[in-house]
Amino acid sequence: MGECPRVIINGVYAIMKTNSTDYILADIKTDKKTRQVYYPSVAVYSSELKLTADIINLCAKRAVFLKTINSIRELMSEGHRIAELCQQAINQLNKESEQ
Repeated sequence: MGECPRVIINGVYAIMKTNSTDYILADIKTDKKTRQVYYPSVAVYSSELKLTADIINLCAKRAVFLKTINSIRELMSEGHRIAELCQQAINQLNKESEQ
């Protein structure tokens, strides 16, 4: 994906802005042999809201699977935390694209 600016979310996802309106959601992967980090795309979004909703969902599912979330209260708290991280990331990418 070249050198386009990216913001890391929760250590496992990256958001990149492709142009004035589109965002790419990518996984963060490391090649086992070379230890090179790469960013395979998950999806492209033209809506910041849909991007954020999907990231919240992916992070919540992952946390439940890993048993780092064990109650609805913890799920609500994590959803709010991830939403704030997404808002900060989107703000940062929008600011960088204006420059």
